[in-house]
Order: sequence, then C-alpha cells, then structure tokens
Amino acid sequence: MEAHARKLERIFDSTVTYQIPLFQRPYVWTEDKNWCHLWDDIVDVTNRYLANEKCRSHFLGAVVLERANNATGSIETRQVIDGQQRFTTLQILLIAIRDLCGKYNSSKLYDRFDGLVSNKRSKVDLDEEAYKVWPTNSDRLAFKVVHEISSYDVNQMAQIDEKIKSSQIFKAYQYFTRMLELWFVEYDDIDECLDALWEVVREYLQIVVIDLQSQDEAQVIFETLNARGTQLLPADLIKNFLFRKLEGSEKEVEQLYNEYWLPFDSDFWREEVSQGRTKRPRIDWFLQNYLSLMLQDDIKVSHLFDSFKTYVYDTEDNYDKFDNSFFQHPKNTTEHLIALKQFSKLYQLITQPKDERGALFLYRLEAVGTATVYPLLLLATKLWQSQPNELYQFLSILESYLVRRMVCGMTSKNYNRYFTDVIKEIYRIAKQSQKVISAQDVHTILSKSNSDSSRMPDDIELKANLLERPIYGRIAQYKIRMILEAMDSAAHHNKAEYMPIQRNLTIEHILPEKWEKHWPLTKEGKSAEEILEQEAHRNLLKNTIGNLTLLTHSLNPAISNNSWEIKRPEIVKYSKSNLNRYFQIEAEDSVGEWNEESILERTALLADLFVEVWQAPLAKPRDLNDDKVEDVYLAIDV
Repeated sequence: MEAHARKLERIFDSTVTYQIPLFQRPYVWTEDKNWCHLWDDIVDVTNRYLANEKCRSHFLGAVVLERANNATGSIETRQVIDGQQRFTTLQILLIAIRDLCGKYNSSKLYDRFDGLVSNKRSKVDLDEEAYKVWPTNSDRLAFKVVHEISSYDVNQMAQIDEKIKSSQIFKAYQYFTRMLELWFVEYDDIDECLDALWEVVREYLQIVVIDLQSQDEAQVIFETLNARGTQLLPADLIKNFLFRKLEGSEKEVEQLYNEYWLPFDSDFWREEVSQGRTKRPRIDWFLQNYLSLMLQDDIKVSHLFDSFKTYVYDTEDNYDKFDNSFFQHPKNTTEHLIALKQFSKLYQLITQPKDERGALFLYRLEAVGTATVYPLLLLATKLWQSQPNELYQFLSILESYLVRRMVCGMTSKNYNRYFTDVIKEIYRIAKQSQKVISAQDVHTILSKSNSDSSRMPDDIELKANLLERPIYGRIAQYKIRMILEAMDSAAHHNKAEYMPIQRNLTIEHILPEKWEKHWPLTKEGKSAEEILEQEAHRNLLKNTIGNLTLLTHSLNPAISNNSWEIKRPEIVKYSKSNLNRYFQIEAEDSVGEWNEESILERTALLADLFVEVWQAPLAKPRDLNDDKVEDVYLAIDV
C-alpha cells in the first residue's frame, strides 16, 4: 500500500467517484461527537486566515481506498475501504458551502465548490457517477436530496419527505448550513468569507490517502483498522517519533524510556477525563496545554502530533527564536523527554492538588467551566512552585477574574486566545524589565483590558449585577452553589468555631418561586399597572442572590413554599451555616417580614462578601456612563 498526504481540493477536484461498499455501515456521525469538532477546527483555520495569522495545515484524518476495475474509457472509481464517515461528512459540508455561495450570488465560487462535489454530466455514463462520493444503499436517497436541493429554496424544503429530514445526512446538512450562517454574522464582508473558505479548502485541509495495491487484501485491512482495541493516541505517535530520533545503543534508549516515558504508558494518563463538553485521554489534555505554553499559541487537540513535531524541529534548527526568560526550552530529543516529565508533574499538581488552596481553586474552576486557563496555570506553577504564597495569590487573582466575568454574564468565547496573550505579556514584561515576575504583575495584566471580551468587571458593575439582575435561572445552579458556598466561608466570624459547609446542599429561595399563596402583595389603592409593576419587580428580585440560600435536601422541601413565619424558625433551628446565621440575627432584631427591601439589604451584604472573596481589578473603575448603575451602587453603599 501507498500513503500520501493530499489536499482536500486535490482529492475531489479530478473526475472521480468514491464508492462506499455495501458492507459498510450507514452514516452515523452526530453533532456532539463529530460535526462540532470538525466545524470548530475548520472555522479556526479560516479565522486565522482572515486575520492574516500563520495557518497550519489541518489534518482531517485518513482514508483507505482501493481502485476498482473499470472498463476502458469509463470514469475513475475508487472504493472507500475505511473513512467513509469522514468522506461523507466532508462532502455534506462542501455542499452546504456551495449552496451558501448560491445564496450570495457568488457564481465563481459556486462553480468551484460544485466541482468538488459533482462530476460533469457530460463525462459520466451512469447517474451515480455524477457524485464525487456515492454512499452505501441506505443513505443514497437522503444524500441525493441534499446534493440536489438548496436549504434556501423554501418550496424545495417544504416538499422533502419527513423520513429524509430525520436522516443523519440531512441533519448534518442542516447543521453545517446553520453554523455557516452564524459564523457569517461575525463578519461584514461575505465575499471575503467565501474566498477564505475556498482558500482553506484548497490549501490547508489535508487527508492521508492510503491506496491499496492489487496484492493487498482489502477486507483483512478493513478488519484490522476497525478491530476492537485501544485507540492510537497522539502520545503514541509522539513516543514513536521521539524514540526513533534518539541516538545510542538499545540499552541507552531503554534506559531513557524507563526514566522519562514509562509513566505515560500507564492507565492514569490514558484515562478519559472531561474538559468542557469533550472527553479525551488525560495525556491529550496535558500535551495540548504543554504545547500551548511552549509555543505561546492556541493548540487544538487534533494538531497535537503535528505541533509537537514542529516544536521539536524548531528547537533544533531555530533555537534562538525561543524566549528562555523562565525556563530553558529543550535543545535535543533527550531534553524534550526530560521537559515532558517535568511539566507532567506540574500538570498533576494542578489537576490533582494536595494542598487545600489548590483543591479549592480547582473546585471553583470546574464550576466556572473554563479549561483554557491551564497553559497559564502551568506557567504559574513552574514560576512559583517553591513560593506557595505567591502561587496562592495568583490563584486568587485568576479566580477573581473568572468568577466576576461569569457573574456579570460576560462571554468566555475568546478565553483561549486571551490567556495565550496573557502568557505573551508575562514574557514581554520579564524580558523588558529584567525582574522577577510576581502575582501582582498578573493582576495588572488582567486589569488592563477595556474590551467586553476580556475586561475584568470592577466593583460598581459587579454590585449592580448582583443587586438588580437575577442570577438564578441565568447561570447554572452548580455555579450559584459555588458562589453561595464562598459567601458562607467569607461570613465566618473568628469568634466562632470553623465548620466547612457541605457541598451537597440545595439552593432555596427565601421568598418562594411560587409566592402568591403565602406572600400576597398589598394591592389596596394601587392601579392595575402599578400592581403589575410590583409583581414584575418581585419576580425579578426573587431570583437575585439576596433571596437565595443553601439548605439540606431534607429541610429544603419541608419549608419550600411556606410563609416567612414558618420558614425562618425552621432555618434558624436546623441550619448551622454562616450564610443562614443572618436570619438568626434578624430574628433577634424582631424583623417581622421578608420583602423586597429585605432582599436588597441582604444582597448588599452578600455583595460586600463577594468582593472580599474575589478582589477587584487594579485599574480605576470603568466609567459606565450609566446613571442607573451608579445609583444602584450608591444604594448598596447606603
């Protein structure tokens, strides 16, 4: 067999049809497991191209092909022995792009993309030869419909059979059409976007094509490729690459393996763990974060092996271009093995901390749901591994940045790029000032941005969000629980014994979500409009943080929708948390009701506790130019 890396455009541009044999399974790829990752990778390359950044060729996987015996003069035909899911998906994506070109009247690009999914009718004898890829029997009808209709033709779409609409092929077409349209919203120039898509397809998307020769047994190869067994990981390719490069005796190579690589072959590193919505072997995540730090770039998991090879060759050939402000980059293969082992230990300290502060940070980070900070965490752990106080201060600052933005409803979409820029800025400061970097320097960096995509909210904005903006229903309950737990810890008084709060408590509304029965509004003397406004205000405030607390699984349902006269004594009687001591104090002060004013007062108190836990940016407060927000802040102070 022969294997060659081919550009996507070259594979589909010639007059050829790729037939998927009847014994292959139907099309089964899905959005969560397959389409979204393919789309994320392709749009990432396209965004880099549009931004005039350096683009790497993106590897889309491999296919195994076998040349079919055709009659002389007929169209070239190949059977897809392995990789049919990938080939079919790529065709559906190209069809979606083609149809988008038609919608925006780009006839030139429409013809180009159509040439990648269709063979000219004048050059084929059989109808199925008009398709670049001809699926297995059960998928052909749906594929023909997708190929021949346009999602932008309302009449055609209305006539499609429901069975076709429920097929994975049609769903894939709808998914890529939808994602393309959403992506286009981010840019003003549609023609530029379409041109960029064409250039990416033409130059930067690659597939390894394995062509079987006549003596190769296609079925045996197919069974081998699809046999049950452990999937080959990027780490396996990296291992093979490094140890093939090593020079020395077999004994010396074995010694290096035992000393530096052996742990990576354990079940621990191959165990699949979640990071965001994706689950991959732990070593994949480590390598991604390690390379992102070393290359100061956002490295995709799908690029790990290619990025690692590039890094190795660059350190061998262009070592002077690497910044060694904080640590020496490896110069040879042995040093790469040493560095991998060293940073893997740091990664374990981050992901499996043995100290209390590190464990608390990880718990809160998992609640925030942001994994793109790990390269920065690797750098910080490397810098301050022998200075725990400095490291803990850094963790507090980073935690403040993430939690403040989460509470204020700010996007985490560009965090991967932003934290890469933070790493670059840390390097720049160290190089320029020739000083030891401190956690306070990182605080300064995180405080500098004025962009909504990356700025750190100040106390004015934060307190305004807590006071008048519902938090329950806006962010996930486990995130709210984490915030309330932090408030409970901050409310601890040094005169009391310390009792850490349980992490399995449930969120309870003091003023119930269904308050109408036991918490009536005073309607006397009010117009219908005033009553509606009062109800709307109460429904808003009931979901703010001042109306929320944490209770046990048994206490919560026992008092849930009851009146204040029933709820407060039960909370005071059974809850031992610092968070609920507030109601005991208020009971002693004989406050006889829980209303909008009470919620606002408690929100102000919790907001003060919030800023104790998660410190503000160093920069001066942002000028919001918003009288309402300023008034809210003044109300809190009062």
